[in-house]
Amino acid sequence: MQAGDGADESVPMVAGEPLAGGFNPDCRVVRVGHTVHRQRHCPEAVRRFLRYLEISQFDGAPRYLGIDEQGNEILSYIEGDVPLPIYPQWAMTSSALVSIGELLARFHQVSASYPSEETGWSPDRADPRGGHVVCHNDLFPENIVFRDGRAVAFIDFEMAAPGHPLWDLAIAITEWAPLHAPQVRYEYPDGLDAVSRAVTLACAYGISARDVTKLVDTIFAARENALTRIRSEIDKGDPFWSAIWRSRGAEQATADDKWLGEVRGSLEAALAAATRSAGS
Repeated sequence: MQAGDGADESVPMVAGEPLAGGFNPDCRVVRVGHTVHRQRHCPEAVRRFLRYLEISQFDGAPRYLGIDEQGNEILSYIEGDVPLPIYPQWAMTSSALVSIGELLARFHQVSASYPSEETGWSPDRADPRGGHVVCHNDLFPENIVFRDGRAVAFIDFEMAAPGHPLWDLAIAITEWAPLHAPQVRYEYPDGLDAVSRAVTLACAYGISARDVTKLVDTIFAARENALTRIRSEIDKGDPFWSAIWRSRGAEQATADDKWLGEVRGSLEAALAAATRSAGS
């Protein structure tokens, strides 16, 4: 099963197999043979970037194939499994984390050569400082395809935009460690050692000792950026985010603030120790 993503309800869907996943339950995509048809379109900048990844022979992303007769965007279907909440144990293993870090490093090696002056990217989750490496910016579990317990591809590039590669790594660590207070990890299995898992993922990516403090700072900056965006949507009356915030978002944010403040020092110390050991 593969995850879905955004949809515009005004556009009809072709007949096919609905794909589960995606943060918004009202958003749908369908599989038609070896393709995925989605109503919500990526920015044109992302389409050009996906074409670049194809030309560069990067196999860890879907191919952009055009628009169907109903106006739906067509992407290639990537065979594999996508973890959906409550995330299964097979997706939470150390080997899964290592494969994510390795895939992300390989993705950044390719995306670093893409012209960063391209315009028209989504600003929603982008690094506000900008940068010269195109980042995915939305590496939640639902957006990674696995085969045999290893990450093989990223999907849903709608939020992609240039930034610093540590921004992408910070988002991935936050959602895969996960860097959330244990009592509000509603979508994760119990017993995950978040600090240890953050170190595993960062080291698999290849983080250097000199970048440890910058990575930790970026983790907190990306979190604040996401919360600012959500609060802005709520202030504008967005019904989806307002409902999420009322149901559990405010509780989670408060719990995470307290917990992250408590573990920040141990997280940085563990990362520093691991990178020093790797470099010795």
